Formats: sequence, C-alpha cells, structure tokens
Amino acid sequence: MMIKWKKYLIGEWSWTRPIKSLSFIYLSLLIVALGFSDLIIYQPPTAGYSENDPQIHTAVSSSGIRIGLFHLPAKPGMPTLLWSHGNAEDIGYLADRFQSFHARGYGILAYDYPGYGISEGKPDEDNCYEACQTAWDHLTSQLNVPQDQIIIYGQSVGSGPSVWLASRVDTAGLMLVSPFVSAFRAVTRIPLFPGDRFNNIHRIPDIKTPLLVVHGDQDQVIGPWNGRKLYKLHNGPKKFLNIPNAGHNDIYLVASEPILDALDTLRLNHSHTE
Repeated sequence: MMIKWKKYLIGEWSWTRPIKSLSFIYLSLLIVALGFSDLIIYQPPTAGYSENDPQIHTAVSSSGIRIGLFHLPAKPGMPTLLWSHGNAEDIGYLADRFQSFHARGYGILAYDYPGYGISEGKPDEDNCYEACQTAWDHLTSQLNVPQDQIIIYGQSVGSGPSVWLASRVDTAGLMLVSPFVSAFRAVTRIPLFPGDRFNNIHRIPDIKTPLLVVHGDQDQVIGPWNGRKLYKLHNGPKKFLNIPNAGHNDIYLVASEPILDALDTLRLNHSHTE
C-alpha cells in the first residue's frame, strides 16, 4: 500500500487553509505588537550618571514624577537644543556629544524618559510626551529661553516626542536624526496593526518649523526611507543630510562635523527669514 506521505507532512489541502494560516500569523504578531512592543521600543540602560553631577537638574512633571535633566547654557546669540535621545542610552552616556555641540556655541537641555537615568516612572508613549513637555516648560519658564531660540532635537525613538512637541509649539527649528515614520511602520512599512506608537508620519505635514533630517544610508535598524518620507511630507523649509556608509549607532562617529555644519546652516537660514 502506498504511503500518502504528503498527507502526513502537510495535511489535507483546503482553500481555507492559507487563510487560517495567515490569520494565525497575523494574530500572533498582533499579540506581540500590543503586548510586548514597549519592551522592544524602550530599553533603559544602567544609569550613566548621578544627580550629583554638576550639569544635572530635575523637574517634576504634571503627574508628579521627577524627570532628570542635563543643561549647558548657550553662548550669546546661539540657540538651545531641546534634546530627546535614542533608545538604550541616557543623558549620562551623551556627555561628550553634548560637549561637541556646546563647543559650537549651542546650548543643551536634554532630558531622560521615565525609567531612564534618574527619571522616575515607566516608559510609554504618553509618559515620554509628558517628560518632553516637562523639559520644554523648564527650558522656557525656569531657564527663560525664548521659543525662537530653541531647536527641537530628536534621535531615533526620540523623534517621537520631538515631532509631537514641534506640532504644538513654534521654535527655531526641528532636527531629526535617524527618525522613524512610526514605531510599527518602521518595521511593517504599511499600517498593519492598531495601537501604533509615535505617529510622526501623521504629524509632520502640519509642522512648518524649518526641518533638518539626518540619516545614515546603511541604517539597518530604522531604514533611511523613514527619514526621506518625513522629509518629503514636511511643508516648511527643509534639508535632508544623507550620511554615506553610516548605520544607526555610528552616525556621529562617521560624520560628526558634517552634521554640525548642517545644523549651522539650519540656524543661519532661520535667522535670515526672521
């Protein structure tokens, strides 16, 4: 008797089988997206600083949680960057980078998301927005930096809070380094799942602030098409800086000076249009 090996290996064929298989795959991915996405998006490292460091300050958010801040004042006539950092780092790990911007005259007001550094609370989308708003309020109300002397800066996941803030306030500029169109669509390209995080793609068309987008053309984490898409959808003055041979985590190692030069251009263009 001939053994029906196909039946044992792949089972009985039916037209509903591919639909069931695709449905199972989709539901499995949906569970991951909705249940575990925050664990993937936010990966706080061991704190890279203490509150005793001289440039470290704290501010209390509207919900009562303490947010860690790093501040370097701008030189006269220069803007201050409100800095939203990337994943798997905190403001303590970025001290050398802050100093390179400060050497050009820029001020820095960087903050940590809840659960990062000495910031209290749990990182999620709304809490990151609240932390960003807290940093903005501290910069404008406590440090008295005028809005037209502030450039909003966001790198990687920090592009989410930065675009959110830029859609709510007028500033001297918006600088996005290795940004995504949204957290889910950076992976899926098209909207497949509900509950997406940081919908930059929906907010960027309404932002008229001068924009600088910087992206490495070898970025395997957030593909450069993300930055180009945001650049295309922005309706104000803008510049796209492509960094050849740069990935996601080495972009400043490859092209620190060209990035700073591009920021200088953004600043000068803004001052000429005032």
